[in-house]
Parts: sequence; C-alpha cells; structure tokens
Amino acid sequence: MSKIILFSNIKGGVGKTTLCAQFAEYLSMKGVTIVAVDADLQASLSRHREREVEADPEQTVPWGIARLNTLDSKIVKMAMNEYKEQDGIVLIDCPGNLNDNNLAIIYAVADFIVIPMTYDVDTIDATGIFITVIRQQSKAKLVFVPNRINITEGKAREREMRDETISVLGRLGTV
Repeated sequence: MSKIILFSNIKGGVGKTTLCAQFAEYLSMKGVTIVAVDADLQASLSRHREREVEADPEQTVPWGIARLNTLDSKIVKMAMNEYKEQDGIVLIDCPGNLNDNNLAIIYAVADFIVIPMTYDVDTIDATGIFITVIRQQSKAKLVFVPNRINITEGKAREREMRDETISVLGRLGTV
C-alpha cells in the first residue's frame, strides 16, 4: 500500500513543482520506491525532466514521471486506485488552482498535502482559501513549507505577520 503525497496550493509560483522534484530525488537517493505524477496541465515537472534528458541523454534517470490527465474523471479515479495499491510513495504535483473538479478525487485519497507558500499577503490569503476548500475534500495531514524567506529583511509588521501565520498554520498542520 502506498502513501500519497500531494504538492499543492491554489497559488502558483510558490514552489510546488520544485519541492515535488526535490523530494522525489531525495527519496530515490534513500532507496525508496517512488512514483512521481504530474497532474498539472502545464506539465512543468514533465517538461523539466524532458529538458534534463535532452541535455544529457546518457544520464540515469533515478525516478520516472507519469502524466495524469485530470480532465477525465474516469481516468483520474482509475489512476488513483492504481496508485493506492502500489508499494512505495506516490508524489503528485498538482496545479496552482482548484478549477478542475476532478482534483477532488486526488485530494480525497491523499495521505499528506505539502503546501508550499511565501509570506506575502496575497499568498497567505490564497493559502487560507485553499485550506478552507481542501478541508471539505480531504482528511490528509497538512505540511506547510515556507519558501523564499529572508528573516533578516523586512519591516517589523512583516515579521509579525510571518510569526502570526506560522502560529495559525501550526494549529492546522506542520510548518
């Protein structure tokens, strides 16, 4: 039986794909069986891999990527049933939106949702909306991963907002 870990947030550009790829690399180096799934229509995870292979066709690819077309609910349901039955860990790079109703199928079976974020007002607001929606669709454990942080910069109010955000998110999941 697998563990299904999503990398998701309603906000784009917060590092979902990068964190998914880094975690896949880390797990593969540790000898863990993984399946990486690109569920984003932009297919950033897949495109990055294609460019890596084009740049060095002789390299050993430590982990594969499956693309998942989330526009067809039958395909999504079938894929998620298969992923749940596999051994190892399934990492799914999700799109930076919640417009696709079939994403609910993915969220419903997730064990963990890794939520990359930054401490700017727009991202904090979007993350709050994302959490509200996701809690209606999933019982997964939430893991918040703040990105691009420089604690030596910023005004006192920005640092206060960051600390308050960490406190609130810490009550909902792991920061």
